[in-house]
Amino acid sequence: MRKLFIQFYVLLVSCFMVAVVLVGVVYKQAVDNVGERYLSDLLRTTLTLIETELKGVPQELWTEKLEQDDHRFTFHVRVERQSAYDLDENSRQALARGEIVMLEDNYLYLQQIDNSDYILVAGPLRYLFFLHQLKWFDYALLLFIGLSLAVPVLLWMRPHWKDLMTLEEMAVRLAQGNFTARARLPRNSGVRRVGQAFNRMANSIADLLASKKALTDAVAHELRTPLARLRYRLAMLDTAAGSPELDAMERDLDAIDRMIEELLFHARLDRPEVPLTVTTFEAASWLQERVADQKALAPHLDWHADTGSDCPRSLTADHHLITRALDNLLSNARRYTHTRIAVSLRETDGILQLIVEDDGPGIPEEDREKVFAPFVRLDKSRGRATGGHGLGLAIVNRIALAHQGRVALDSSPLGGARFVLSWPKEPPVHSVTRGNKGKIDGK
Repeated sequence: MRKLFIQFYVLLVSCFMVAVVLVGVVYKQAVDNVGERYLSDLLRTTLTLIETELKGVPQELWTEKLEQDDHRFTFHVRVERQSAYDLDENSRQALARGEIVMLEDNYLYLQQIDNSDYILVAGPLRYLFFLHQLKWFDYALLLFIGLSLAVPVLLWMRPHWKDLMTLEEMAVRLAQGNFTARARLPRNSGVRRVGQAFNRMANSIADLLASKKALTDAVAHELRTPLARLRYRLAMLDTAAGSPELDAMERDLDAIDRMIEELLFHARLDRPEVPLTVTTFEAASWLQERVADQKALAPHLDWHADTGSDCPRSLTADHHLITRALDNLLSNARRYTHTRIAVSLRETDGILQLIVEDDGPGIPEEDREKVFAPFVRLDKSRGRATGGHGLGLAIVNRIALAHQGRVALDSSPLGGARFVLSWPKEPPVHSVTRGNKGKIDGK
């Protein structure tokens, strides 16, 4: 609100000040011209009469004569030499022509006495002093008016700001995957139509996602029935038992089963709140057990599980989900590595990090965000020939988000890819998982 208030207030005050200054300049110019002309005419008449009286008095008595007549005027008049004042050339020429010269800084009026180097000095005049003080009063008045504008601006903006904050809160909740969020604004709100548009958008998104999830679940479940029939019919083909073609068909059916299972698993994670069964378990043995299971599938590779002093003694997470995430990362590394896979666990500032590295071809920097999207496959070495269904890393990303964490990808010192799955040491019981990236509390 502060930024919006300052922008609107500065704009309003600037426009107001420009208008006031323009009007003030015109008004001041007119008033000053009239006032100076009137005062000059009045003083010229008075000073001319004084000069006429002084002509009949010896020069050495001029000061005494003026002191005697001082009570007749509302301002003080005296005689001084012109050289007592530092006048510019224009002022000296004006005096020589018999004109009155005004000294604004001293609040004085000067008129030269004919045929002498003396001048009549009138002042200081209270009127000129008042005009000078009035300038400061004008500045103070402008400042007061400018500051007072902040009150109506604040009163006008406050309800709008509260409504905008409601819309912002709704947008944040939508971004977090809570599609039940709606903006409830008063009927007289200036942004009520915007709130209604937000609500319609949220309804459309929720309906779209619900339809997508229902379709995904239905397709996945419906596929299992024809797959079961295919398996049954293959089992009935005893005459061709053990043939390479049947074995290949069995493998294809197994692959489809795994894809359906991953699709359903991903669909369960793809919802606003994922309930977590958070437990604390021993870290080193869990890590070694998962690596051993993967090593049995690829014993020719060099597997290394770092369970040394840097490895935390225990982990707090949903055991089933975090195990699935590690298995997917290890399976991904197994498919793309050349010879070596390294796995380690770290704890830094209350954040647990599960790191999986390989010495494979790696992933270009421009493609690293893409690999966490469902069904995304990169070209060349990471194509369909290597196996997988394009859901493994997407599931890892969802599991990370469910733990209020994130999964990052960069280059490994081994030469391949380096996946880092991070989550708080104390994850929440449930978490919002919608979005491409997670946020770790306190970070």
